[in-house]
Amino acid sequence: MTSDHWGDAIARRSNLAKRSIRFLIRRLRQAGFGSEFIAGAILPDWWDQSCLNQRELLPEIEIRVSRFLAVPLSTVSDPESTLDPTAYPKAQLRCVRDLGRDRLAPAIHAAMRIAGAVVRNLKEPVPAAAYPPSDGLAWRQEIRGLDGSAVLESILDDLWTRGMPVVPAHLLPTPGFQGLAAVVENRPVVVLGHSHDEPGRVAFRIAHEVGHIAKGDCAPDAPVVDEDEEILGDDEDDMEELADQYAMRALAGEAAIPVPSSSALGNFKDLATQAAAAARETGVDAGSIIFSWARTTGDYATAIRATKALYLAAGATRILRQYFNRFVDVEGASQTDQELMRAIVPGSPLSADASSR
Repeated sequence: MTSDHWGDAIARRSNLAKRSIRFLIRRLRQAGFGSEFIAGAILPDWWDQSCLNQRELLPEIEIRVSRFLAVPLSTVSDPESTLDPTAYPKAQLRCVRDLGRDRLAPAIHAAMRIAGAVVRNLKEPVPAAAYPPSDGLAWRQEIRGLDGSAVLESILDDLWTRGMPVVPAHLLPTPGFQGLAAVVENRPVVVLGHSHDEPGRVAFRIAHEVGHIAKGDCAPDAPVVDEDEEILGDDEDDMEELADQYAMRALAGEAAIPVPSSSALGNFKDLATQAAAAARETGVDAGSIIFSWARTTGDYATAIRATKALYLAAGATRILRQYFNRFVDVEGASQTDQELMRAIVPGSPLSADASSR
């Protein structure tokens, strides 16, 4: 046997030794997909730690990874190949703090795949997507039952009914994002990438992302990704400013939203008192007032304390889930789509020590 043949044989044996579930998980982690996400959205729901050593399960796991990444099975089966997520070079990244596009790629890829699973499994009858008006005030006038005390519910009812899913993807690779506006399978979608539970905060974030959709900022290959809401946009960022204006008009109506201007940063009691008074005078939700103030000042810590003082700090997660259950047929979905949608209801995480071996 020649030296070249010996080299090829050694390489094949080396690849065979590397081709294992443990090494595959390591490659996924190197591509930016953490243990919790791998367990929650890729591995089967019956998975436990003993499965790591069952080599006969490897082909099934490789197929799952191939489907999730949308890459050929041969790429997944080759231990020397990298498992890169789909790149969205036209994605518009906003409010990004010291992060390169490649760092956010796993979260964007996962969000788009999860959104696709939701879109494919909307319950019948599925309406053709009806885009909201391009002006936030006009959208407010179309939202049924918007009375200032149920802003989040009214927004969600309108969006889901018009065929625009709002996907609370609470399990995503890190680093993640606050919100994503996209067109998935010809349908506009809002993906929430956080676990905030304050209804006013979530309502403002959704309305902001709807602003991107209504203004035509996103396209099928160009989602808009808002990474960190605490980063204030600069004066030249017209896209973010217009999305904020859209959200404020949708939440507050024709008049400017009554953002408390005299509250000192850190004075949550003063902020809560002013927001409650403004809510009584205008009918605008106090939580929306508080988080509009936070968007203006960047002081989300004070805003959170103020909403707690007014007992407005919880309930958004439950409401988001109710609308998801109402409009999405999880039981009728394919196995692959069911597993993707587990990112909305996270499964048991794979322990970090086992997955890193």
